[in-house]
Amino acid sequence: MAVARVVCPVFIGRESELSLLEDSLLSAIRGDGGVVVLGGEAGMGKSRLVRELARRAERLGCVVMSGTCSEAELSLPYLPFLEGIGNYLTRQDVPALRERLGPAAAELGQLFPQMGHAGAVTADPMMSKLRLFEAIILLLTDAARSRGLLAVVEDLHWADPATRELVDYATRRLRSTRVMMLATYRTDEMHRKHALVPSIQAWRRSGQAQLLDINALDAQGVKAMVTCIFDEVEVSDEFRDFVHDRSEGNPFVLEEMLRDAIDHGDIFRTDKGWDRKSVHEIRLPATVRDTILQRLERLQPMEVEVLSAASAIGFTFDLATVAAVTGKPEPAVAGALESCVNNQLLEEADRATGRYCFRHALTREAVYEDIVATRRQQLHARIAEVLESRPDWKAIDLAHHLLMAGSYEQAVGMCVAAAEAAISARAYRDAADLFERAIPHVKDSVERGRLMCRAADAYWNNTETLAAKALLEQGIADLEAAGLTVEAAGHRLLLGRCYWELQRPDLAREQFTRAKDVLETAGPSEALAVAYVRLSGLEVFDSSGDYGLEYAQRATEIARASGSSMALAWSWNFAALGLVYTGRIAEAYQYFEDSYAAAAKGGHDFQMRNAIGNAAWTAIHLGYGRIAKDWADRYTGVPAESYSIYLRGLLTLHEGRVEPAMALARTALQGARDAGNDKNVWRSRVLLAHALAEAMRPDDAANELPPLSSRVENQDSVYDTAARVRARLAAGDAQGAFQGAHGFDPTRADLGSPADAISEAAMSEPEWLRSFVERLPNHPVDWQLIRAEVARGRLALAEGRLEDAVRTLGRAVMSFRDEGFLLDAWHASRALGEAQFNAGATEQARALLEETIAEAESAGALLAGKLARETAARLGVEVSAHVAVVEPQTRTADVGPTGERMVSVLFADVRGFTEMTGESAPAQLADRIGSLQRWAAQEVGRHSGIVDKFAGDAVMATFNVSGQTVDHALQAVKAAVAIIDKAALVDLPVGAGVAVGPAVVGRLAKSANVSVLGSVTNLAARLQAEAGAGEVVMSDETHRRVGDWLEAGGYTAERVTLHLKGFAQPVTAFRLEARAGIRA
Repeated sequence: MAVARVVCPVFIGRESELSLLEDSLLSAIRGDGGVVVLGGEAGMGKSRLVRELARRAERLGCVVMSGTCSEAELSLPYLPFLEGIGNYLTRQDVPALRERLGPAAAELGQLFPQMGHAGAVTADPMMSKLRLFEAIILLLTDAARSRGLLAVVEDLHWADPATRELVDYATRRLRSTRVMMLATYRTDEMHRKHALVPSIQAWRRSGQAQLLDINALDAQGVKAMVTCIFDEVEVSDEFRDFVHDRSEGNPFVLEEMLRDAIDHGDIFRTDKGWDRKSVHEIRLPATVRDTILQRLERLQPMEVEVLSAASAIGFTFDLATVAAVTGKPEPAVAGALESCVNNQLLEEADRATGRYCFRHALTREAVYEDIVATRRQQLHARIAEVLESRPDWKAIDLAHHLLMAGSYEQAVGMCVAAAEAAISARAYRDAADLFERAIPHVKDSVERGRLMCRAADAYWNNTETLAAKALLEQGIADLEAAGLTVEAAGHRLLLGRCYWELQRPDLAREQFTRAKDVLETAGPSEALAVAYVRLSGLEVFDSSGDYGLEYAQRATEIARASGSSMALAWSWNFAALGLVYTGRIAEAYQYFEDSYAAAAKGGHDFQMRNAIGNAAWTAIHLGYGRIAKDWADRYTGVPAESYSIYLRGLLTLHEGRVEPAMALARTALQGARDAGNDKNVWRSRVLLAHALAEAMRPDDAANELPPLSSRVENQDSVYDTAARVRARLAAGDAQGAFQGAHGFDPTRADLGSPADAISEAAMSEPEWLRSFVERLPNHPVDWQLIRAEVARGRLALAEGRLEDAVRTLGRAVMSFRDEGFLLDAWHASRALGEAQFNAGATEQARALLEETIAEAESAGALLAGKLARETAARLGVEVSAHVAVVEPQTRTADVGPTGERMVSVLFADVRGFTEMTGESAPAQLADRIGSLQRWAAQEVGRHSGIVDKFAGDAVMATFNVSGQTVDHALQAVKAAVAIIDKAALVDLPVGAGVAVGPAVVGRLAKSANVSVLGSVTNLAARLQAEAGAGEVVMSDETHRRVGDWLEAGGYTAERVTLHLKGFAQPVTAFRLEARAGIRA
C-alpha cells in the first residue's frame, strides 16, 4: 500500500536556528525589530522554520504577514508584499486604518486601491519610490502596534528588483520598531552573477540584517528524523549513515527517499514494527531526481553531454578523462565544465590538476540515471578503455566499468584482484561485494565454490553472519562435490562458527568435529589447530574449564607444528579462558596478554578483538573494573562491531551510567540484528533489559528479556540471571526475583558472578542462601571473587553474624568502588548499611544509605536508589527526600570542592499539563516540551546556572554552584522570566519559583554527578507550586537581592504571605508577572 506522505512529525535538527529566530522575534516584540535573512539550499527546511516561527508568533498574539516571490521570469513588482499586505487588509477596518496612516494611505493606493486614490506622481521618481517605501514601513509598524508583527518574504532569490530594493530599505528602517521581517533564499541559486549576491554581501559587511545560514543535518539529526518518522526507538548505524550519505542531510530528500522506499516495498511494516531490505536497494526518488534535472534545462546540449560522461566516470573526475571519453577537444570540454561550475552543479576539486567533482552526490546520481541504458554501457566501455591505457590504472575502477559495460569475463579477474586489495586494507564488506559481483559470471563450479567461500569469509569478518552462512553452505557443497574434502573442511570451521552465532551450538559442534576428523588425516595444519580452538571454546562456554584447557593446549601444539602464528595466538586466548575456569586467574591474564600481543604483531584482527573481548568480559564478571576498562580501551582504532559495543555497554552499566549503557545496548542490538548474529542479539537484549530494570522501567525490561528457553549454553545463565533478578525487583516482585535466582546452578559461578545479584533476591530465604553459598565452586582461586564475597556477606547478615557481615560487605563495597563499579557498590551498600545499623553504627549506616541514594539516583540508577530508600525506611533511618541531580549534558559551571554555599534555585513547570496530555497529540506535545527544555537549558546556561534535572514538563536549575557568582539571585530571576516568555511561543503557560539559601553542593563520590542538598530546593519547589501561569513567585531573600533591577525595569512584585507544606511558619514571598508569557 502506497503512503501519500512521509513527514517527520516533530521539529528536529534546527533547534539552534529556531532559537535565534525566536530571540529576534521576542526582541521585536520588545521594540527592537529588524530584518533576518535565512539562507539554505532547497529542501533544507527554511519553510519549515518559517512555519514554526509563524506558529509561535501567532501564539504570542503577533500579526503575521507572509508572501512568496515567483520563479516566473516576469512577475508583478512587490509581489510578496502585495500578497502579505493584501491578505492583511482583507481583515482590517480599512477606513480606520486610512485615518491612522494619514497621507501615507494615498501612497499605498498605488499598490492597494482600497487604501484610496494614489497620490500625484512627482517629477522625481526616486522621491516617489521613497514615499511609497515609507508608507509601507508605516503600515507595517501600525500592524505591529499591539503585539508585534512578523513579515515573511519567502524565496528572495526569485525576487523582482523592486522587492529586493524594499527589503534592503527595510534593513535600515525597522530598527526601534516592533516588526521582524524574515526573508528566505536558496544558497544553491547564488551563482556569481545573481542579482541578490551584492545585497547579501552588503548586509553581511554592514550588519544591517542578521544573516542566518541553515546547513545540512548531521548523521545524528538524520537518525532522529528517521526514528520519529517510523516511531522506532533505535536505528542502526549502517542505516543512519546510508540515509545520511544518500540524502546529504537534506530533510526534504530524506522524507522523499523514505516515502519512495515505502511505496516500492523497500521499507515495510511487519508484526514487530518496521523492517527494510538491504540499504543498497533503496533508490533515488523520482521527485528528487526531477527537481535536480530541472536545473539541467539551462545548459547547452554539449554541456549536458559532458556532464553525462562525467557522471558515468564517477563523483570525481579530471578534464583529460572526460575529454578522452567524449572525444571532444579539451578547451571545449573545459568551457562546458566551467559552465556547470557556474550553475553550481560541479566544483573544482583541484585547479592545478584539472580535477572536478559533483557538488552533490545526488546531482551525479540524477544525471547518471537519466542516461538511457545502451548509452550508459557505451560510456562505461569507453571509460574502461581510457583507464586501461594508463599506467596507473586500478583494479577496482576497471572492475566497475567493465561490469557496467557488460564485459563480464574481463571483469571477473579485476573483481578478484580488487577484492584481495580490499582485504589487505581490512575493507571486508567491499571485498565481499566484489566477490559476489564476480560469482554469477564464473562458469567453473570449483572456482565458483571457492569464490563463495572467500566472499563468506569477508562477510563474516565484517560481522555479517547470515550472509556468510548462506554462501558457505553452497560453496562447501560445490567443493565436496569435486572431491576437495580437506579444503572444504577448512571452510566448515567458519560454518560452525556461524551456527554458533545463530544460537545453534549443537550444529556448531557437529561442524567442528567433522572438520577436525577430516583434517587430522592430513597432518598438522593451521585449520586443524583452529578446529581445536573452536572445540575449546564450546567447552568453556559450557562451563567445562578442564576440557577447554585441554583442547586449547592441543591447539597450541598443532599451531607450533604447522608454523601458524594466527592459530598460536588464538590458542593462548582459549587457554586463558580454561585457566580462569580452573581458578588460575593471574596466569590466565598473562595468556590473554600473550594472545593479544601475538595477534596484534601478526595483523590477525579477529584474534586480537577476540582476546580483548574475552579478557574484558571475564574481568567484568570477576568484578575488576579497572582491568575490564583497560582491555575495553584497546578497542580504540578497531572497527566497532556489535559485540564490542555490547561489551562497552556492559562495562558502562556496571560503572553506574545507566542511560549511556541503555543507548549502547540498543546500538549493539540493532547492529547484531543487521548482521544476523542471533547470539549477539540475545546478549544485547539481556543487557538492554538489565539497564531498563536499573532505570526502573520494569515493563520495558520484561518485554526485552529473552525467554528462559532461549538459553543454549551453561554460560548463558551467567549472562542473564542478574538481569532477570533486577527486572523483577524493579517490578516490586520480590518472590519473582527469588524464583529467577533459584534456577541458577551455583557450580557455574566460577567467576563469582552472578552470586551478588542472586543473594540480593534471596535475603528472605537464609536457608536456601546458605545452601547456594556452600555449593559455589570451591577450587583454589588466586584472585578475590568480589561478587561471591557479596553473597557471603549477605548470608552473614541474614544469619545475624553482624561482625562478619560488616567486614565482608565492607571489603566488597570498597573493592567495587576502587574498581569503578559503582552500580555493584550501590546494590551491595544497602546490605552493608543494614549490617552497620544492626551492629549499632546507626549514624554510619544513615550516612552510607544517604550517599548511596544520592549517587545512584544522580546517575539514573533508580532501582539501586529505590532499594536503598526501602532499606532505610524499613530500618527507620531518615534520609533526605530532596536530592537535586545535575544532568551531565547540562553541567557547564566549575563546581569546585564539595561544601556548603549560598545558591539560588529555580523551579518551573507548565500549568495544567495533565489536562494538556489529554487534549494534545503526543507528538505535538512532545515537540513543545522538547522546545521548553531546550530553551530552559539555553537560558539557564546564558545566566551562569546549571540545569539540575528535567522531569517531563518541569525543570530545576541551580545558580552559583561554583560559589563565585555574586548576582546569582538576579540571574535566576532573569532566567525564570526568559523561560516563561519563550514558553509562550509554543502556547505553554509556565509558572516559576525562585529561592535563595544555603545548600551542600558537589560530587558526593569521585565519579558521581553533581548534587545539591538543602531546604532551599524544597522552598523553591513549593513557591513554584504557588505560581500561576506567567508568574514568578520569589522568596523574600530573592526579592531583597533583585529589588533594584525590578524597579529599574518597571516590574511590580506583589508581596504575599503563603502557607507552604513542610514549613511550620507562614512564608513571605513576592509574585511577579512576566511580560510576554501566557497569563492564567
